[in-house]
Amino acid sequence: MAGVLIDLSNYDTLLVQSTVGRAGTPDGNVFFDTVNGTIEFLTNAEVPTIDLTGVGGGATDENQLYAQEGIKFEAVYAFENQERRIDEVLRQYDRWSSGTFKFGGAYNFVNSRKPSIDADRSIIRGSGWNEQAIDGGIDRIYFGNKGLSNVDSGSQPYYQLALAGAPTDFAKLGQIDEAVQVYGTTANVPTDATAGDFDTRTYEAVSVRTFGNNYDRKETTSDLGITELGGYSTGFALNESIHLTSGAYTIADVFDTPIAPWNTMTLEELDTPVVRDEFSDQTGTYTFTWVLNNPGTGTNASPVSAGNLNQMVAYLDAAAQTDTDINEHITNTTNGKRVGTWYTYNATGQIVTKSGADVLGLYLYNIPTSDQQKVVMTDDSTVIKAYSFSVSVEAEVGGTAKADVNAWFHSFFDAAYNTAGAITVLDKVASPVKGLASAANASNKIIFAFDYTGDTVGGTADTDKDCVFICEGDGGATQAKTLYTITQNTTVAFACAPGAENNA
Repeated sequence: MAGVLIDLSNYDTLLVQSTVGRAGTPDGNVFFDTVNGTIEFLTNAEVPTIDLTGVGGGATDENQLYAQEGIKFEAVYAFENQERRIDEVLRQYDRWSSGTFKFGGAYNFVNSRKPSIDADRSIIRGSGWNEQAIDGGIDRIYFGNKGLSNVDSGSQPYYQLALAGAPTDFAKLGQIDEAVQVYGTTANVPTDATAGDFDTRTYEAVSVRTFGNNYDRKETTSDLGITELGGYSTGFALNESIHLTSGAYTIADVFDTPIAPWNTMTLEELDTPVVRDEFSDQTGTYTFTWVLNNPGTGTNASPVSAGNLNQMVAYLDAAAQTDTDINEHITNTTNGKRVGTWYTYNATGQIVTKSGADVLGLYLYNIPTSDQQKVVMTDDSTVIKAYSFSVSVEAEVGGTAKADVNAWFHSFFDAAYNTAGAITVLDKVASPVKGLASAANASNKIIFAFDYTGDTVGGTADTDKDCVFICEGDGGATQAKTLYTITQNTTVAFACAPGAENNA
């Protein structure tokens, strides 16, 4: 049987006061240490069985106090009330806990009494708290974190107490319900020697990043509007869900021991921002300090088997969930978990790139034509840049034409074809669509990208265009001619495959 969260509904049947602490042989799951002024919460891992009936039957009942499920502070307070009512020895000593506002989850440890070890603190649910010295001073403040949305039961959420600060995992997996120390002093009487001397009450961020899920991050300053973290409980609407594409890959293949295409991908902060000019609106200069290099086995300028957009997104996800340096820059260090994520989704479902480390831009190299309408990029001045709509045109010329060393192909706009004013189709980089059929790929296809948004050579931009594709041999293949239309679709495919030449 698994443990349950112990709260006001079940504390009176599931909690038993132990006569000794964990240093001895406990016979219960809560120990009030009157000598040292501490309290111990003894979990099932320490005390598997206890006597829940109290009729002398022996310790045969499963201890329901588990570290994962924990105990709400309200139950601690109520249990102390119960025990002081029935245990006259316990009455001889100052109380361990006090309550200030039940529904706000505000409780305190008082009279210099406190949990024995940090494991006894991390098991407390539903509240933050203050730990008060006998002289009335506050030794420690614990800020209560609580999740309000979906966090998978196996996910590891973490927190940071400074912007881009070191991440610390919550002790509990899954939904967040755990307090974090944000203040400590050793100045009170009697001194709490292990409280520390620090104050981080101005900021906390909580995050959940499980590869294969959508990531989320919330900050007390911007998302909760809290200027000072106190000893109470507050909620973060932290939410994760299955990622649409990254879940198809494993973190091992993408990042830990990467295979192609990830073994050549790098995230890099440039000393001199790169200027890119392939977007549909070029009324200004668009620069990017951050780039995702995606060269495949070639270079960014001439890639071979570079990754597609889904694979690039998986790399960015993998980089964001590790507490190691993810910045290819020789001297600058950027730890993945400590900074933001590297993209968001807009209302139409497009990937929106952004720097996770600062307010600068992020450029992705070598996005396939078929993926370019799925992404927009944020530049260093926070301007969102979109690709012109590029159509991947695929003409299958067949094996006969490919094998004819003299066979050629040429494409014209249909409107003026078969006249002296025939106009050659230009590809996305303004090169004429013509050449030798032997240049076809292994599938016997001639493939070129066409700028649907920006092309005006064949007529008005952003309109469908009728075209003619000719493939003709000289000795091995005959002629084939195909009429096709370039439409605003990711891919336009057709066949223009000559037969074997038998007449020459």
